[in-house]
Amino acid sequence: MTTQLTSWIQRARDAETVENPSLWLLADGAHTGGALGANRLRLAPGTAGALPHVHHLSSEAFYVLDGKLEMLVDDTVHVFGRGDYVVVAPGVSHAFGAAPGASADLFVTIAPAIDRFPYFRLLPRVLAGELSDADIARIHTEYDVHFVESPEWTDRRGR
Repeated sequence: MTTQLTSWIQRARDAETVENPSLWLLADGAHTGGALGANRLRLAPGTAGALPHVHHLSSEAFYVLDGKLEMLVDDTVHVFGRGDYVVVAPGVSHAFGAAPGASADLFVTIAPAIDRFPYFRLLPRVLAGELSDADIARIHTEYDVHFVESPEWTDRRGR
């Protein structure tokens, strides 16, 4: 359910952070009346951000603040640098990670918003292998993250 947005202010010093990956949770659907969600993500050199997946309910936009981002969009892998901006529509497969030998600092928005802060809080446990396959499948369905196969991404980055 959406509510009318009046305003949302998130001071850097007060932003919730998640480690592994380094993620700043800036705005979620509950903060913006469902208009958008936003976060900042820093990836160490060559680090994976997300495996190939699609979202059915929202678009996702990536703005490269610094570094180099290697990104799959549909069936093509691109390298984006500082100032580049990519919008991925619902249903379009995508994956991303810091380019080999480079870090990446990103500002990511999701519109319309899906409350994904709970998902982002779970990521360290998912990455550490602490959750069952059934829990991971349920979580991904709940937060509209649907993994897909991509030979182009696998050929480029493995796995």
